[in-house]
Amino acid sequence: MVAPATLTALERVRRSGRRLLLVTGRTRPQLEMVFARWDVFDRLVLENGAVLVDPSAGTERLLCAPVSSRLAPELRRRGVEPLALGRAIYAASGRHLEVIREAIGSLGLSLDVVVNRGGAVILPAGVSKSSGVAAALFDIDETAAACVAVGDAENDVAMLALVGCGVAVANALDEVKAVADLVTIRSTGEGVAELVGSLVTDDLAAELAATGGMGAARH
Repeated sequence: MVAPATLTALERVRRSGRRLLLVTGRTRPQLEMVFARWDVFDRLVLENGAVLVDPSAGTERLLCAPVSSRLAPELRRRGVEPLALGRAIYAASGRHLEVIREAIGSLGLSLDVVVNRGGAVILPAGVSKSSGVAAALFDIDETAAACVAVGDAENDVAMLALVGCGVAVANALDEVKAVADLVTIRSTGEGVAELVGSLVTDDLAAELAATGGMGAARH
């Protein structure tokens, strides 16, 4: 669940005149279970880059062809359970990683498998948070260079590399911190609130100067 303080910070970003994107590996039902304030965001990128939602218009657009319907029966036949099915992606426990790869190979499918904090996400080839963010930014007429993004897990790496300023929260994986321009002092939602305070105050100028990073444009 999103803490009230984190939501307050996000609302502060909106009041400052900036745009907000929510980028997640979750499916729509999974996100709805933990977060209802979609109206805070200009766009939502769901399913690790496969689905784009415009909350103000109430529209949802698939950004790729879905994973082949032949795969789910084959995975279940091989004992991959539980198996979460999105509009375009599948997700399972990371303990099934090798079985998943074998099943994909046996069907001759061109798919990507991303390991993310103990889970395995099966995606159409080329789909990532980075590709989803690029589509969302195009949709709202913004550039990646003008964007600040924050993340903590493996599937955030490409997204942080895409944008003008990539930020990792304090509890992020080491590989995420390695590609980030900044690392927050605090973890999870508190880290996001920390980032918001610096962003709204001076566009991260003080933090980037302290680390020798490049200046980030307003998002």
